[in-house]
Amino acid sequence: MDWLIGLLLLIAGGVIGFFAARYWFMHSGEAAELQAQMEQAQQQFEAYRKDVSEQLATARQIASEVTDIQHRLNLFLQDSQQLLEQNKEWQQPLPFFAEETIRSIRQSNILNKERREDSDISESGAPPRDYSEPGSGLFSPPVKEEKSN
Repeated sequence: MDWLIGLLLLIAGGVIGFFAARYWFMHSGEAAELQAQMEQAQQQFEAYRKDVSEQLATARQIASEVTDIQHRLNLFLQDSQQLLEQNKEWQQPLPFFAEETIRSIRQSNILNKERREDSDISESGAPPRDYSEPGSGLFSPPVKEEKSN
């Protein structure tokens, strides 16, 4: 009978060992799966963190460029305002033509004025050409033909 108790204890130990090993490997397989999922989540988190970091760096760079453009715009507006205030002090608009051109225009105006005065004096007694007699035919009334009987 001692050998029967030993055999039963051996069988009971085998059954308990079988279920313990199965439970242990099942949990270790789940643990390995959970470990893989955790590593994957960690990698995704790191990728997300890297993307957010790049986004913030890009946003910082764009904000810096906007600040620079705003500064340049303010300088331009200040320069324009100073230029306009200087023009108010001068009270002289900038000439459309150069001085030499203005002189030649004035000289030609004087010459044309003299010619017009000379032509007005010589033609003062004569009627204008458009109204001279007989009519030129373009604006004169049509000539009526008389019928012969």
